[in-house]
Amino acid sequence: MTNKNSEKGQALVLIALAAVGLFAFAALAIDGGRVFSDRRHAQNAADTAALAAALAKIRAEPPSSADDAAKAAARDRALSNGYANDSDSVVEVHICNEPGVVCQGMPVGADASEYIQVKITSTVQTTFARIIGRSSMTHTLEAIAWAKLGEPGPLFEGMALAAMSPDDPDAMKGHGNVFLDINNSGVFVNSIAEGCPGGAMGVVGNGNYEVDTAFAIVGDLCQNGNPVLDENLVQQASQIPYPPEINIPAPSITCSVPSVLTGNTYSPGIHNSLNVPNGTYTFAAGNHCFNGGVTINGGTDIIANDVNFLLSSGEFRSNANGSFTCTNTLVHINGGTGMHFNGAASINCTGVTFYVSTGDLTWNGGVSNNLTAPTSGPYAHLLIYLPSTNSSPLSIIGNSDNSLTGSIIAVASLISIEGNTGTFALSSQITGHTVDIGGNGPIQINYDPAQQYAITSPTTIQLTK
Repeated sequence: MTNKNSEKGQALVLIALAAVGLFAFAALAIDGGRVFSDRRHAQNAADTAALAAALAKIRAEPPSSADDAAKAAARDRALSNGYANDSDSVVEVHICNEPGVVCQGMPVGADASEYIQVKITSTVQTTFARIIGRSSMTHTLEAIAWAKLGEPGPLFEGMALAAMSPDDPDAMKGHGNVFLDINNSGVFVNSIAEGCPGGAMGVVGNGNYEVDTAFAIVGDLCQNGNPVLDENLVQQASQIPYPPEINIPAPSITCSVPSVLTGNTYSPGIHNSLNVPNGTYTFAAGNHCFNGGVTINGGTDIIANDVNFLLSSGEFRSNANGSFTCTNTLVHINGGTGMHFNGAASINCTGVTFYVSTGDLTWNGGVSNNLTAPTSGPYAHLLIYLPSTNSSPLSIIGNSDNSLTGSIIAVASLISIEGNTGTFALSSQITGHTVDIGGNGPIQINYDPAQQYAITSPTTIQLTK
């Protein structure tokens, strides 16, 4: 027999090669699994750290400490998930407007100071991969969060006169010889109505219409007669979903005892079918609740300071030729059929809000109105409000000088403003379902956003990457 010594040791070589392959598969399965698990854990840690930073940025007091608070919160959250600045991991937190910081995932034109970036670099020590020369594996995960604090701002981009109907023809209508002059703002018409007649905004007669910014109209503008209107300021607008989200909480006014008339002063309390006689009468400070309506005639003068009025049934009607004087006054119609001022009374109220949950609101005749909304509190700069559940009309029609300051909001109502003599001077933002402007006198709107009710945008916290 022949002894084949040259084949000795071949099995050992094969076993060694197989062992290397087995270790490679073990490294892939065990070390690769550990790396994949840590990568997923590090991404979750970066996400939660970024969200924690955004929340801390929103809640920081004082606001000047917001960036430092955000960074501290992110590091604390990363540490609670096992990532710290040590040999195994590095945590970086930046505000995206810092020099040299590149944040991906922000919208074009975004304010970089509102975005927080969290980067976690994690190193995993290997076991089996050392055999193939990999003693560790490193990966970097990133998360970016947006923190936007809600801020008060004007309705509908600050348009002084807005008709919110989505489809009515003549949603904004001007007629007669009116002279409408809007300073520092313009007109917005939300209706998609097209064609003439029947477009979204119609102006007829010989009126004059001037704005400083634009007539922003979703549908068509129709003109008939000889109205004067700068057509260079007519712009196509995008429609806003109807009804707009305006939810102003209703006041809570309650009375527990009957009101008592002492001399010429009504004490706070419940009034049943009140008929105010001629003379000068004062409603004392406090809550006054009217059941069955209120009637005021003749030359009666009314004084009401620091009072809250609730009309829960019946009608408030004034045919008086006297005066109404009030300060710090809140009127809530909730169950009543409305509030109607006729005659030639003079109304002078400072710090007044009319919250009309039910019924309509009308000033008519020779009434002279000088009304100013409150400048603080829950109804700051809100003069008249009809919620979207109340579609009753709102009319301010007079033959004397009128001055109104504060927002007039009635998104489900027809708002009619008409003056025949004197001047309507409004420092108001007027928002209705439809708006009718008429008469033969000047109507001037001097828009100042600081004098208007502001809606606070929602606070936003979200991951963008």
